[in-house]
Amino acid sequence: MTDSFAALVAYTRWADRTLLAPVAELTPAQYTLELGGSFPTLQTTVAHLAGAAKLWSLRLSGAPYGGLPPSAEIPDVATAQARLAEAYAVFEQVAPEWQREPETIFHFRNIAGVEKAIVRWQVFRHIVNHAAYHRGQIANMLRQLGVKPPSTDLLYWDGS
Repeated sequence: MTDSFAALVAYTRWADRTLLAPVAELTPAQYTLELGGSFPTLQTTVAHLAGAAKLWSLRLSGAPYGGLPPSAEIPDVATAQARLAEAYAVFEQVAPEWQREPETIFHFRNIAGVEKAIVRWQVFRHIVNHAAYHRGQIANMLRQLGVKPPSTDLLYWDGS
C-alpha cells in the first residue's frame, strides 16, 4: 500500500483500536484516576481522542457540528470506540476523493468558531498526527498504571 489518505486512515484506525484494547480492560477506578498530563485521566484523554476524530468526521462530511463534545459524553472505552468507528467510516469514504485533489482548499470552523482554510492533505496529516500524539499520552498513562501498552508504531502495522 502506498502513502495515501486511505493508508493513513487505515493505520490510524488500527493503532487506535490496538491501544484501546488494554484500556478497555482497566477498572473504572483506573480509567478515571488522575495521572496528570494534558488531560488528567485516561477517560478524559480517550474522550478527547474520540471526540476530536468525530468532530473532524462531521467537518469532512459537511454535517453540522459544534465544538468538541464534553468528556462526560464519552464516559467509557466502548463509547469512544463507537465514536472512532463512526469517524473512521467517514474518513475512509472521503479519502479516495480527496486523494485525487489533495491541494484543494478545505474550509471549516475551528473549536473557537473561527473560519479556517487549509489544503486537504493537511487535514489528513493533522488527523493522523493528533491521534498519534494522544496515543503517546495514553501509552504513558498505561505505564503509570503498570500496564505495558502494545506498540502502535507504523512498522508494526501490516497494512491489510
